[in-house]
Amino acid sequence: MKRYLTAYFIVIMVFTGILKTSASSVEELNSRFLHFFLVGDIPAWTQTLDSLRNKSLNRETEMTLLYGEYGLIGNLIGSGKSNEAQAHLDLFETRVQKALKNQPNNGDLHAFAAAATAYRIAIQPWRAPFLSRTHNENIKKALDKGNLYGLPLVEQANSFYFRPSFVGGNKERAIEFYEKAYAFFSTNQRNHWMYFNVAAWLGQAYANQGMKSEAEVMYLKLLEEAPEFTWVRDELLPKLYEGKSYNFWSFQ
Repeated sequence: MKRYLTAYFIVIMVFTGILKTSASSVEELNSRFLHFFLVGDIPAWTQTLDSLRNKSLNRETEMTLLYGEYGLIGNLIGSGKSNEAQAHLDLFETRVQKALKNQPNNGDLHAFAAAATAYRIAIQPWRAPFLSRTHNENIKKALDKGNLYGLPLVEQANSFYFRPSFVGGNKERAIEFYEKAYAFFSTNQRNHWMYFNVAAWLGQAYANQGMKSEAEVMYLKLLEEAPEFTWVRDELLPKLYEGKSYNFWSFQ
């Protein structure tokens, strides 16, 4: 009997240790991605993704990898590196579709699928008429499965923000969904790189709609929380100030 009890407790201890290690490794990964995002270290971000792709991952770690791929592809497209983006996009889309077969009710995965389609349109705009329906369907599924979660809200915001108005683009609606996404990440995942990413995009949406005071408040808040946030410190905030006319009499 003692032998069985001893074996039982060993199994429990080992299993508990695995869970703790897994949780702590996901937290560590998120912490690393957050640091890379704030300081703009794309090479380190890419190296971390490559190391994860060569491992057998549990669902939580795989989701961290997908978030990382999602962020990298967006960065590469924004930097004009379409060929690099395409290579990562193929891996990302394959992983998303495989995960969806096992988790068809996961709203984040449907949001990733929507993002993958949007990335393909960004790389090859001529495909927009053929892929827009798929993109919209994925966003609808994402919101149906996870309308209270951050990523589906982000993708709906992105859809409104980046589409031309004649095909449904709407900057005001985009701000509405960015604000909802920001509220989610602010409350639930403040130490995730997506919190800072969504806040920065919300600031840009404010600025581009002439809401420069709101943008400034957002940017300064982010720099108070993370002074090393180079994208805001060195690009977004100076750009805002360059086009801003101050009314010094309004200062209290």
